[in-house]
Amino acid sequence: MKDFLASFWRFDGRLARLAYALRCVVVIAVSLLLLILAMEVFGLTPAETSGPLFFVEPVPNFIVTLLFYWTVIALSAQRVRDMGFPVLPIVAALTALEGLENLVLPRITEARLPEPLEMMTPVGGILSIAAYLWLLVWPSARARSDHLAPQVDR
Repeated sequence: MKDFLASFWRFDGRLARLAYALRCVVVIAVSLLLLILAMEVFGLTPAETSGPLFFVEPVPNFIVTLLFYWTVIALSAQRVRDMGFPVLPIVAALTALEGLENLVLPRITEARLPEPLEMMTPVGGILSIAAYLWLLVWPSARARSDHLAPQVDR
């Protein structure tokens, strides 16, 4: 259990596809639970604008946003390492993609995807969904190398 919980915060190690998918579901569920709990217990005001803002109040918004993105980046780094790719350039590209989606594209276009993805622009949404699908579908480096290894008859 301790290793499972630690895997959400650390950047080392590897995550296979199924482990990555399950942890992503846990992160989304816990994040939604934290948002609801924060609104009910602390009386925080939800942000009316779409994007990375969850609350009107800046300090709780910063804390929740930091926790969410830290866990997503940590899980992505572990998955990229398992896929056999260099971690730093890929995670930097994924982070830049998220920044593009949240900070640049909303200022350029008013177009948004339909609910429940109404906070995403069409271009950013397609790129973000493609990135997550890539992380979910691409096989582990070990699985690819096992598949490509020459077969020897004995």
